[in-house]
Order: sequence, then C-alpha cells, then structure tokens
Amino acid sequence: MEYEKVCSSCGVRLGKGDGMAFFKCPNCGEEEIGRCHNCRDQGITYTCTKCEFSGP
Repeated sequence: MEYEKVCSSCGVRLGKGDGMAFFKCPNCGEEEIGRCHNCRDQGITYTCTKCEFSGP
C-alpha cells in the first residue's frame, strides 16, 4: 500500500503541482510535514505527530 500524503494542518490530500511543500520537522527532524497551498498562505498551524512541535 502506498503512503498517501496529506496536509499536516487541514488533512487535504496533496497532489502534484498544487503549491504544496514538504519538510522535516524543525524540532525533531524525523517527521515529514506536508503543507497545502492554502495553509501555507494563511499561516495555519501544524503539529508534528512525533514530538508535538507546532509551527506556522
């Protein structure tokens, strides 16, 4: 089964070319954070599921 990528803030499925971003958690460096275009533009908070770090 393939891992489905979703926005860490709103949970929307992320597809190719829709202004998404992926990066490792700035605190633990282990969990991958996914962000959709809308949450990135609006600065919606995300939370790392591994260490519970929250960021804009």
